[in-house]
Amino acid sequence: MLNLEPPLPAVVQKAAQSLAYRDFILVALIVNRPNLFPDNWIYIHDPAVKVGRIENYNNWTREMSPRTDATCLELEYFCTKNDEIWQMNHAEIIELAKRELEYLGLAKAVEVADGCVVRVEKAYPVYDEAYRDNVETIRQALSQLENLQMVGRNGMHKYNNQDHSMLTGILAARNLDGQQNDVWRVNGDAEYLEEVIEDKGRQVPHPVAPSVAL
Repeated sequence: MLNLEPPLPAVVQKAAQSLAYRDFILVALIVNRPNLFPDNWIYIHDPAVKVGRIENYNNWTREMSPRTDATCLELEYFCTKNDEIWQMNHAEIIELAKRELEYLGLAKAVEVADGCVVRVEKAYPVYDEAYRDNVETIRQALSQLENLQMVGRNGMHKYNNQDHSMLTGILAARNLDGQQNDVWRVNGDAEYLEEVIEDKGRQVPHPVAPSVAL
């Protein structure tokens, strides 16, 4: 949006620059053991490790594993570009993932046969106190452009799941064919991600008051 020519008004550009994101590192590990755990994914809450979620591709389909006697895991690290984890090279990140996998008791580090790293910038839109006002400012400005469709997480700064993000793309394509779909209404009621508020928008985060010891 900041690359549009002619440029949008300064207040709109400021709103866009104020939007925040979290970045993401995915570490795929091939473990020389099948049936590590029955879940598709598990969330990790142990402060001793940096991994936030582990996905077991075998439990989606065996075709996502290179061998029937192995398991393909994905360890996910939520981070910010240029922070400590992001600055690690791929070999260092793989070693970190192997150590943390063993610490969590899911597999031994020596059982890992191979690994690879994928870095994803701006993977998660951040919902801070100002995000909704900033997005609305941007929406109002872009609504004047008849030949522009906004889709997906980054295009809409909206925490949609993959199916909702794909749906915005489908509806946008249909709009180019003459339909009048409001892509902003996709998952607009936040039916299973957040609570619904009066205007049927997403819940705006508020600071948590410090607890008082009784």
